[in-house]
Amino acid sequence: MDNALQKIINNEIPTLVEFINSNCEPCAMIEPTLQQVKNLIGKRLSIFVVNIDDVPIVADEFSISSAPMLALFQSGDMVWKTPNVLSKQEIIEKVLNSI
Repeated sequence: MDNALQKIINNEIPTLVEFINSNCEPCAMIEPTLQQVKNLIGKRLSIFVVNIDDVPIVADEFSISSAPMLALFQSGDMVWKTPNVLSKQEIIEKVLNSI
């Protein structure tokens, strides 16, 4: 696993990871939504983006077969993942219900 990703997902602060690939239009479209989520939730959540084209071993490790894929990690464990492009409110609800 990528050392930066490992350090972040092992943190006690929940981490929302967006798995993307280089030519993914929906991946680019969700970026502003994730920034809004971060602005609303603040220090209770970190957000990290992983380009699976750059680190395919990470995609294999977490069974990421498509992009975008959102996954929430807490203390090193994957709490949930979803391949759907969610709205800001849906992301906030899923995160807050999981932490």
